[in-house]
Amino acid sequence: MTYRNYEPIDPREAFTATARPDDESTRSLAASQAAFLLALRAGVLGDDPVTEKLPAFPLPDLRAIRRSRHLKVAEACGPLGASERELRQEGEPRLEAELARLVRTLYERPTLEVAAAVFEAAMFSPHPLVSVAGAAGARETTRLRPSIRNNLQAGFDCADHLTSRVALAAMSQIEPMQTFALQNVIARPESQKRDRESTTAVVTHGTFAAEGDWYRPGGDFYEALKRQRPDLHVHDTSFTWTGAYSKQARKADAALLVKWLGDQGLERPDFFAHSHGGTVAHLATRRGAEFDRLVLMGWPVHKRWYPDFDKVKRIIDIRVRLDLVILLDRGRQRFRTRRFRIEKHRNGWFDHSSTHEPWYWDKHGLWNVI
Repeated sequence: MTYRNYEPIDPREAFTATARPDDESTRSLAASQAAFLLALRAGVLGDDPVTEKLPAFPLPDLRAIRRSRHLKVAEACGPLGASERELRQEGEPRLEAELARLVRTLYERPTLEVAAAVFEAAMFSPHPLVSVAGAAGARETTRLRPSIRNNLQAGFDCADHLTSRVALAAMSQIEPMQTFALQNVIARPESQKRDRESTTAVVTHGTFAAEGDWYRPGGDFYEALKRQRPDLHVHDTSFTWTGAYSKQARKADAALLVKWLGDQGLERPDFFAHSHGGTVAHLATRRGAEFDRLVLMGWPVHKRWYPDFDKVKRIIDIRVRLDLVILLDRGRQRFRTRRFRIEKHRNGWFDHSSTHEPWYWDKHGLWNVI
């Protein structure tokens, strides 16, 4: 995997063109369209994930599109002037023009019906990332139906890593499709006792990512951390948990982390955690675990999963703006508390996985801020 530098494009401009999977020059276009669609989805669900103004990526009033009911598919397609069947037969130029028109309308007169129509049209985008984001939104405005399932499945099978992860995150929120997400969950590992005392740095993964290599000895991030910061004496074993997406699983994985730290002889280590690996670490502090540096890479901000701040010396929050997976997770994009000084480093846009890629750390000079 290599770090891709996505650039934000104002949605009112982004939807005037078509993103294509075989045209690398449109990758930022696709990511910008997907971010807008997922922000709309958050608004439909009553969330407010973006609590600050982003001049490079202005959003309409998301509060105005909060869902009061599910729409019939015909209602959702109504503002497009076509049925779902007719949309399948429409040519790209007309759909592109309709999308651009409806997006502008959302800035002028935002309504649930117009947002739903944007989702319906986006599902026919030739770019799978946009299609997946449209399907995730359509699931919240209408009923689950074969076209939504097919789009998400196709996105999950896509070779593009960002598209696949966004599709997986969307499917994990849809009960009939959670079986796909569960394929990426492992059995809870056993903690092995060993005779070693250390305060070395530990690395862990996020949801549905236990079987990845980047965080393990020999993996790209692990080896880069070891090379760039030899003073941290990165631990020779990384922490692996189930990667399951549930409150109960994270509690159990937090208990495993507490036991694992003791079995590894680790007292107040530095801890590098991607995504909900940070949630597992936070919950572990409530069970007595202590950390020196807690480095959060793309943590989905949920206040109910804040750590016991008395058990952490430093928190370094590394993230991209408008993280697509965090939008799907219904988390916030900023970690704020008056009780503790959070060291914030926001660089880049959209890509949830980039925060654990060495190229991202190189580009944004992060090795020496921890």
